[in-house]
Amino acid sequence: MERVLIGGGTGFIGRALRRALLQKGYGVIIISRKPSQGSMMSWDDIVVNGVPECKAVINLAGENILNPQHRWTEAFQKTVRDSRVETTGRLAKAIMRTPTRPQVFVCSSAVGVYTIIVEFFRYFFAFKQIVSIVV
Repeated sequence: MERVLIGGGTGFIGRALRRALLQKGYGVIIISRKPSQGSMMSWDDIVVNGVPECKAVINLAGENILNPQHRWTEAFQKTVRDSRVETTGRLAKAIMRTPTRPQVFVCSSAVGVYTIIVEFFRYFFAFKQIVSIVV
């Protein structure tokens, strides 16, 4: 069975990708900050042991920029940037040390549909203004 290694496989896109790959018959290994199952590895495992033999490595890891628990400060911006750059760097270095390299290495750092978000906020703030006038 061919395997795919997914960094960020417990996130929004990663979970959907994992399901789709399993339905297609691929084995899936997830890299996570907090691995909890046999089909998961930690980022430290990747640094120490390298990338396991697999057909593809897909990195979707990264801090959620819309995390409501964080303000858009310089420190949080650094966290967001580092969460993408450092994980990609770790994977690239681990792949270079692997005797049998994957055929594919894909990275994606964000998923967004900005026009929908802009429209949402436009209507949200318009609604908020109407409510404040009425109340």
